Amino acid sequence: MKYMLIRVCAMMLAVCLCLSTGGCTNQEAPSSGTISSSQSSSSNSGSQPDLVGSSQAPLPEAQPTISAPTISIENQTEGNIQRKIVTPHFSGFPGADELNAKIVAEQQDAMADLQETAAGNGSAGQASTLFYQSVFDYQDSGLLSVWLTNETYTGGAHGMSWVSSYNVNPETGEFYEFRDLFRNPEEAIPEITDKILSHLKNILTDESLYETASEAVRALDGNYSYYLDGENLVVYFQPYDVAPYALGIVRVPVALSSLPDMTVALRAASARRTIRVNGRDTSLNRNMMMGSGGDTAVLLPVPETARLCGLQATVKNQACQIGGKEYPVTYANGGAFMTLSDFLAIAPDDSNHLVAYGSDDVLRIYTAET
Repeated sequence: MKYMLIRVCAMMLAVCLCLSTGGCTNQEAPSSGTISSSQSSSSNSGSQPDLVGSSQAPLPEAQPTISAPTISIENQTEGNIQRKIVTPHFSGFPGADELNAKIVAEQQDAMADLQETAAGNGSAGQASTLFYQSVFDYQDSGLLSVWLTNETYTGGAHGMSWVSSYNVNPETGEFYEFRDLFRNPEEAIPEITDKILSHLKNILTDESLYETASEAVRALDGNYSYYLDGENLVVYFQPYDVAPYALGIVRVPVALSSLPDMTVALRAASARRTIRVNGRDTSLNRNMMMGSGGDTAVLLPVPETARLCGLQATVKNQACQIGGKEYPVTYANGGAFMTLSDFLAIAPDDSNHLVAYGSDDVLRIYTAET
């Protein structure tokens, strides 16, 4: 009994010493790919910035480090060619001029291709309206990510949509390809490729289609196109690249918190909102309501959305009055909503305004500075 008492006292003393010196470690500490929301970055004062995807907690959501871009809008029809082009113009950081030049060159090239197609169609092409639209989003969270959503129609059964993106470090002006993001791309790429293939497996029920898509993905060898969107890094594939046209642009969201260690310090980002103005999220308290059945099943909060376009809107009883006309509203989630189709019919559409609703279920509103 005496020896047992001595042994218990010794164990208690060891525990006390361990606690007082901080010498004990948790054997189940999180791996390098785990983020704990309870950790505080303030305890790392003076150290390197936290990296999303490391064992450290991400930095608190930061204020933008660059100025909002100025906006130019080309919204006109010449002959049988209609163009709706929104172009951002960034400034005040290394790489801004190069970024602007890349965006302008891409839009001009697409427009030149459309004009060449129109000329090649001859008199037959003059009977149909050809179309090109290009709008943008951006996110500034340590890496400035800008992506264009493009749509064109050159005749035939359907048009074509595609995405292009530019990712630049505003501190250095360096443009980042996908492999450039990771400290150890040879380990990171296979991990993310598995996520991509898992996503494709879910959307491609036909085994032969999946096998073809899988081969196409592996052939890229990690040279993926991507952009940052809220809490996710989005890897994307153009129509036909990995899936039939009917599936459109295939976007594979990968949570930033799940990424391996990166070479660029990303700040924490919130989920993006589905109504955006000049490429940035709005501060509306209510978001769009989604349903099935096309535009009539997409509901927008009013009068807030109308006012984002400079429209005076008043809701009374079961209607929203805009421009002297009344439009029916639906009450839900503490406010009034109107259909997307009604809104698009009255939204301003001129050389200073453009409103676009994309296949990604995002309403984008642009107003040029006058």
